[in-house]
Amino acid sequence: MKRLLIIILMVAGSANWALAQNGTDEELAQEYYLNKQYDKAVVYYEKIYARRQSEMVYHNYIDCLEQTKDYKTAVKVIKKQIKIEPDNLILWIDLGNAYATSGDEKQSKDAYEKAIHNLSPDRTQVLALGNAFFEQKQWDYALETYKKGKSMLKDEYPFVFEIGSVYKAMGDIAGMTDSYLDALVVSASYLQTVEDALQISVGDNTDATKNTIIKRELIKYVQKYSDNETFAELLIWMMIQQKNYADALVQVRALDRRNHEGGWRLIALARTCIANEAYDQGILAFQYVIDMGEKNDNYVDARQEQLKAMNLKLMSGGDYTRDQLVDIQTRFRKGLDELTHYSATVPLMMDLAHLDAFYLHDDSEAVALLNEAIDMKGIASITRARCQMELADVLLASGQIWDASLMYSRVEKAFKEDPIGDDAKLKNAFIYYYTGNFKWAKSELDILKGATSKLTANDAMALSLLITDNTEDSAHLQPIELFAHAQLLDFQNYEDSVQILIDSVFNMTNTRTLKEEILMMRASMAEKKGKFDDAIKYYQEEFHDYPDGMLPDKALFNMAKLEENKLKTTDKAAEYYKDIIIDYPGSIYIEDARARYRHLSKDDAPPVN
Repeated sequence: MKRLLIIILMVAGSANWALAQNGTDEELAQEYYLNKQYDKAVVYYEKIYARRQSEMVYHNYIDCLEQTKDYKTAVKVIKKQIKIEPDNLILWIDLGNAYATSGDEKQSKDAYEKAIHNLSPDRTQVLALGNAFFEQKQWDYALETYKKGKSMLKDEYPFVFEIGSVYKAMGDIAGMTDSYLDALVVSASYLQTVEDALQISVGDNTDATKNTIIKRELIKYVQKYSDNETFAELLIWMMIQQKNYADALVQVRALDRRNHEGGWRLIALARTCIANEAYDQGILAFQYVIDMGEKNDNYVDARQEQLKAMNLKLMSGGDYTRDQLVDIQTRFRKGLDELTHYSATVPLMMDLAHLDAFYLHDDSEAVALLNEAIDMKGIASITRARCQMELADVLLASGQIWDASLMYSRVEKAFKEDPIGDDAKLKNAFIYYYTGNFKWAKSELDILKGATSKLTANDAMALSLLITDNTEDSAHLQPIELFAHAQLLDFQNYEDSVQILIDSVFNMTNTRTLKEEILMMRASMAEKKGKFDDAIKYYQEEFHDYPDGMLPDKALFNMAKLEENKLKTTDKAAEYYKDIIIDYPGSIYIEDARARYRHLSKDDAPPVN
C-alpha cells in the first residue's frame, strides 16, 4: 500500500512537471485559475503582470491575491494599476474592496471617497463608477456618485433614473418616486419611461404600502407643478393600474374641462373601464361626453358605446328580469331613432337584433333589422358578412334551420380565405350535428381541423372527437342525439329545457367525452346566471375527474378567468393559470395563461414539464 502511494505521488509529480514544461505562463495561469488553484496561479500571474498589465491579467491576479489573502500585495498592485490608468476610477473601488476585505475600514472608506472626489464632468465616467458601486451593493456611494454627476453636468444629463434605481434597491420608495418624477420636471417626453419604471411597483395586486407612498408623492408633484399636466396624466395612469376607475374618472373629467378636449380622453377611459367590467364608471364617462351635446365630435360614439355597455352590464350579471330586458330594448330603439339608421350605427342594430331574438324571442323584429343593415349602402363587406352571420344565428334560433344554413354557406363562399369563412363553415357543421347528420358534420369538421384560427380548429377537433366517441355503436345514438338537441336549445337560450335534457343524458351515457361536455355546459349556464360557486364546482369536477380528457385545460382557464374577473381572487386565478402552464403545455390557452400568470404574480411563468 505504501509503495502504491509513492508511485501515485511520483506520477502526479511527473504530470505537473510535464505541464510546466509544455505550457506557457499564460496557459498555466489560466489552467490553475479555472481549477481554483489560486496559490499556484498567482505565481504565474505575478510574472505575466510584470510584463503585461492587461485588464484580464490584472483582475485575475488581484482575485488570486485576495483568494490567497495576500492583501498587502493586492493593495500594492492596485496602486500600481491606478498610476497606469489614472482615469479609471473603478480601480479605487478595487482598492477600497481590498482594504475592506483585510479589515481596514478607514482606508477602504478613503479609497471609495477618493474615487468620487476624482470624478470629472463626464457622463460615461459617472455612469461607469455609479454602476460599479451599484453592483457592489454600495448604495450610499452609488447615490453620492450620481448626485455629484448630476451637479457637475447640470442640465446635460440628470441621472434621475439611475438615482431612482438606487433608492429602489435601498427600499426607499419615496426617494425612488421623487427621482422618477424629477425626470418629468426636466421633460414630459420621459412619461413613458417613468411609467415603465413604476410599472412593477404599482397596480391592484402589488404592495399596498408602496402604492400609498407612490400616490402620496405623485399628488405632491401634481400640487407643486399645477401647470404641468404630465403629473396629472401620470396620476390617472396610476389609478387605472390600481383599477381605481372612480378616482381616475374625476381626474380625467377635470383635465377634459380644463383643456376643452371634447371628451376623447373620457371615451378612452370609458373603454378601459368596460374592458375591465367596471361598467358603472364606464357608463358615467360616456354620459359626460353625451352631455356635451350632439354637435360634439364624440357624441355618436359615446351614445352607441354607452348603450352597448348598459347591455353588457345587464347580461354579465346573469340575474336579469324581462322588465330589465325590455328597458334596454327601449333604450336601444330610442338611440337608433335619434341617431338614425346608417352605416355607423350598424353595430348598434346588430346588438338590438341579438337582444330581440335571443333574450326577448322577438324573431321578426330581429330579422327585419338585420336585413335592413345588410341592404344598407356604404357598409364594408366584412361588416355585411357579420350581419349575415348574425342573421343566420337568429334564423337558427327561431327554428329556420336550413335558411340559416344557406346564409352561413353564402358567407363561407364569399370569405374562403378569411377566419369568418371558417367560422361560417363551423356553424354549418353544427347544424348537421344538431339535426343528427353526424357523418356529414364530421366530414366538415375534419376539414376545419386545419383552420387558420386556433380556436376554430380546436372547436372542430373537439366536436369531431365527440361525434366519433358517441356514434361507434349505431344502435345507441340516443344520448348524443339528445345532447345535440340540448346544445341547440342552449344556443336558442331556452335554459330550463336544456337543464332537464342534459341531466337525463348524463345519467344514461357511459361515454367520458359526453360527460365532460355536459359538465362544461353546466358550468357555462351557471356562470350566465351569476351562480359562480356552482360554476366552479362543475369546472373542478371536470379537471379532477378527467385530468387526461378533452377539456380540463379549458375548465382551468375558464375558472381562472372567473376567479380573476368576477370573484376578484387573483391569487387563486394565478394558481390555475400556473396549473395550465405546468400540466397542459400543449393547450391552446398556454400563451394567454402565461401572460395572465406573469401579470398577476409579477413573476416569470414556470417552466413546462
